[in-house]
Amino acid sequence: MIYFVRHGQTDWNVEQKTQGHTDIPLNADGISQAETIAKSILNLNINRIISSDLLRARETAEIINQSIGVDISFDQRLREINYGDLEGIPRTELTPNIWDVFNDTPEKLNAEPMSSVFERIKSFFDELNQHQDNILIVTHGGALRIIMHYAESRDSYDKEKYSNSHQNSKINNASIFQWNKEQTAIQPVFL
Repeated sequence: MIYFVRHGQTDWNVEQKTQGHTDIPLNADGISQAETIAKSILNLNINRIISSDLLRARETAEIINQSIGVDISFDQRLREINYGDLEGIPRTELTPNIWDVFNDTPEKLNAEPMSSVFERIKSFFDELNQHQDNILIVTHGGALRIIMHYAESRDSYDKEKYSNSHQNSKINNASIFQWNKEQTAIQPVFL
């Protein structure tokens, strides 16, 4: 079984700033959320943790691991989407036209195309499929949406399918999900 956790809260989450590769730490609530996750997942028999290397995910993973004490590693492929020039801008200031540019021609904003995010996620899971452990993956909201798309499609990024099924999914800080790799859907976990 693979379990997923979105990192705990940051100040940029509170301020609704676009947060991609910018390395923002957890705030006090985010630290508390990570501690709560650690207590709630003790019975899941996690064998190892793999986390995005960005600070907010890394801190979340390290706090969780203080309670479960397993091997922990960090992987850049689990990073959030790189939003380029949009990073640090409050979401309330980003118009639908700006999001259209981001979705259709992200290079104009020095941003990462979704197809590239999909390819790095696919690369991670192609490698991970060789392992049979119960794994906890600590990552980001945007990356989790792409992971959900990957679970359904496995082979290639489908822009229309992603737009219709996951692009606007709400994933709260410290949300927990699970995935049996034989299934095509990632499910929320309520502990």
